[in-house]
Amino acid sequence: MKLHSFFRLAAAYLFLCTVPLQASFAAGFHYQLDLTAKLVNSPQGELTAIQMSWVYDKELSTILMDGEDLSEAKKEETLKKRSADILKGLSEVKFFTKVLLGETALPFLDVEIYTLRLNKESRLQMNLTLPLKNKQQLKDHILKIILTDDSAVGLVTFVDTSHMLLSDQFKAMCKKPTLLQKKLAEIDGHAQIAETMTIDCTA
Repeated sequence: MKLHSFFRLAAAYLFLCTVPLQASFAAGFHYQLDLTAKLVNSPQGELTAIQMSWVYDKELSTILMDGEDLSEAKKEETLKKRSADILKGLSEVKFFTKVLLGETALPFLDVEIYTLRLNKESRLQMNLTLPLKNKQQLKDHILKIILTDDSAVGLVTFVDTSHMLLSDQFKAMCKKPTLLQKKLAEIDGHAQIAETMTIDCTA
């Protein structure tokens, strides 16, 4: 049976699933995505993009690659094929990410630079660059990156402030990032969590 837009519930993509997987989902399937992000700046010190590295937990990585050929001869081809599916899913949920400069939400362009790999722990790692529609000056402003899964099935998390990387220019201009986690709601037995990474570049 094909689940319609399974990614919206499990940060995946449309794929065929088995009855046991559906049973585990109904019983409380939950996943975690760990994000490391880096602010990209122009030579003039403007924010132009956010580089993201999403690392899927082992269980979800196994589900997404179930039945795929990961032999040395086919591994790269398989990951390249899956990367487009996973990017589509991330795009549909807007990368679980909202970026505010002050009170203004910043729009993004489509992602064109992305790769998928399996790390040493056999966890899928999706690396991508999320480009801003317009360059932004951070000096004298506060930037907030807010992560949440609206379905509450997943925890999308920075883990800690070491996963927010700043270039030398932004380090000189801004204070060290701070991270706040807040429970928004309880949905079908799952806690909906929002994380806010704040980069304060005011004097």
